[in-house]
Amino acid sequence: MNKRRDIDQEIERTLASLDGVERAQPEDFFFTRLRARMQRMEPADGWERFIGLMTRPAIAITAIALILGLNGTLAFMNWKPQERTEQAVLQQAFADEYALGINTFYDYEKTDPQ
Repeated sequence: MNKRRDIDQEIERTLASLDGVERAQPEDFFFTRLRARMQRMEPADGWERFIGLMTRPAIAITAIALILGLNGTLAFMNWKPQERTEQAVLQQAFADEYALGINTFYDYEKTDPQ
């Protein structure tokens, strides 16, 4: 019973503290400054609109997925396994037959011109 009375007293004190409350008033010339600031804002140019559009998560994720998809498709279409074509085989055979490798000083034998 004692708790109930304490709670009632606390409620009365709280409500009494609100008796002197008045409506909040803005500072002098607040609305004039606000209106001037709103009029001073310039409309966005083309780049700002583009950046604003691209920073939206749905559009950014879609653009990244599209770029990665195109990249993967082009890489897959241009990928060719390393095959030795007939021309490469002929060039290697020609090089082997005529010893077209790099020769060093030690590859030459000394011969007497007798």
